[in-house]
Formats: sequence, C-alpha cells, structure tokens
Amino acid sequence: ENLNYLNFLKAKDFFRKNFTKESGQYLLSRGLTKDTIMEFEVGFAPPGSDNLLRYLVSLGFIAQDIERAGLVFKTDRGTYWDRFRQRIMFPIFNSFGKTVGFTGRIFETGEVDPKIAKYINSPETPIFNKSRLLYGLHKSKKEIRKQDTALLVEGQMDVLMSYQDGVKNVVASSGTALGNDQLKTLRRLSSQLILSFDSDEAGQLAAERSIDLALAQDFLVRILKVPGEKDP
Repeated sequence: ENLNYLNFLKAKDFFRKNFTKESGQYLLSRGLTKDTIMEFEVGFAPPGSDNLLRYLVSLGFIAQDIERAGLVFKTDRGTYWDRFRQRIMFPIFNSFGKTVGFTGRIFETGEVDPKIAKYINSPETPIFNKSRLLYGLHKSKKEIRKQDTALLVEGQMDVLMSYQDGVKNVVASSGTALGNDQLKTLRRLSSQLILSFDSDEAGQLAAERSIDLALAQDFLVRILKVPGEKDP
C-alpha cells in the first residue's frame, strides 16, 4: 500500500509538471483562479500511450505495481498503456491529504467524440475506495466541524468553485452515488447536511435517494436550490 501512495504522489508530480497553458486557460475560462488550481494540485495528462509509465519506470517503479495502482492497463498484446491521456487531472485525496487516485476530464479543443467518456476515474485499489472517499474533505473537514454543517455537491468543479468563493465546508462524492460510509464520515464531523445537486433528472433522483440515507443517519437535511439551470 505504501508503494501505491508513492505511485500516486509521483504521478501527481508528473501531471503537474505537464500542466499546459491551454488547460490552464480552459480552467480559468470555467471560473477557477490560478491559486485554486495550485491549491488543489490540478495537472494534465499529456497525449501519447505511455508517457506516465516511462516516467515512473525511470524512477524505479515496476510496470506491474503501476498497473496495480490503476495508472496503466495491460493491452491484449501484453504492453502497458497509460489509463489517462490528454485529460485535465484532478488528484483525489484521502482525509489525511494523501493522493489515492485521480479523475481525468477530457480536454479537447475541437469536436468531442461522443464515444469518449467525459470523465474517467481511477479504478478501485486497496487504497482507493470510491464509496468511502469524499472529494475535498482533506481541505474542508475543519470548517465542516466548525459550522456543524457539510455542503454536498456532485463533482470536483462544484467543490473547487464553492471553496474558491468562500464556502469552505464543501465536499463531493467521487463519481459515485452517495453511500452510507461517506455519510458516516460526515456524521462524525457534523449533524447538518445541505445537498446541492444538478437540476437535471439524474441529479434530482440522486438528491431524493441521498435525503433518505442521510435521515437514516440522523442528519438534519436541507436542499440548496440554485436558480435557473446552473450547477452549484
């Protein structure tokens, strides 16, 4: 497991070193500031089949361990390919601030192929359990405890924009539906939960399910509705 942590730390360094002017401009156009990009250590996975693999091997890691960490996958021909290519990379941290996985967002300047997933998450590993992790918790846990309230949103960008604007008690579930383990983590920090999900049908269904789960954990639950069709 220590090897996995080291893999992710070095991968995060690699993605940060490869952060491009274009990906920075895209995030700035979405409303993020340079300070927020730096604070949450957002990076970029360059195009090409095995750039990260070659970098990690040059540091002394072996391909099988890099595969176990979910950073590469084995092709039918027995070669290894980077899982993340030409994507903006959001490191996912555990509650202690250790990097345990990534979300990669597609970065295309032209037409986007509809067959390409907009977001790719790290696969489950011994240290990356999506049903237990909350994105942003390493930054927000003190404020959640202080305010006795957690704001739960859907994705990384919602966390970053909220945090940047002074709402420091914000977290998101990492690309999965909210689960009991995540709620137990939040319940140890606060007694109140505010849900702010997307206004589409999927977001509303997720909110309804989350309300039931949160009430079962004895939260005081509220819904934050953002005017119009905007994300939180």
